[in-house]
Amino acid sequence: MLSLILACDDPYDLAQFMTETLGWRLVFATPADSDDKLACVALADNEVMLGTADEQFLPAGSRDHRGAGVSIYVQLPPAEDIDAVHAAHAAAGVVTVPLSLRPWGVLAFNAVIGGYRFLITQRPQNGAADSDS
Repeated sequence: MLSLILACDDPYDLAQFMTETLGWRLVFATPADSDDKLACVALADNEVMLGTADEQFLPAGSRDHRGAGVSIYVQLPPAEDIDAVHAAHAAAGVVTVPLSLRPWGVLAFNAVIGGYRFLITQRPQNGAADSDS
C-alpha cells in the first residue's frame, strides 16, 4: 500500500473543508496541540494524509511550487456516485476540468484542492460511457 502525505498550511482546516464541503470523510486526526499535526481524509476507499507545511517538509523556496508535477489519482468504486462527487467539488469551485469520458475510457474530472491537483475517476458501468456527464 502506498500512502502519501500532502504538506499544507493547516491540515485540520483543509480536512474540514474536504469533509464538510467536498464530501470526503475524516478517517482520523491527531490532537491539534500535538507535535505531529496530521489528518487523514478519504473519498470512497482512497485515503490522503494531510500534514503540516513545516520547513522540513516544504521549504520556503518551494512553497510557490507546491504540488508541481504531481497529480493524485483517485479511482472511485462502481457503487460510488461520481456525478454527486463531481457536483460537490464543482459547487466548491475546485474543479478545473469538468466530468467527462476520457480517451482512455474512464469518467473523470480534475480538481485543485489545497494547492494539489487531483484526478478523480471511475470506470463506466455498462453503457454509462455513452452518456455525456
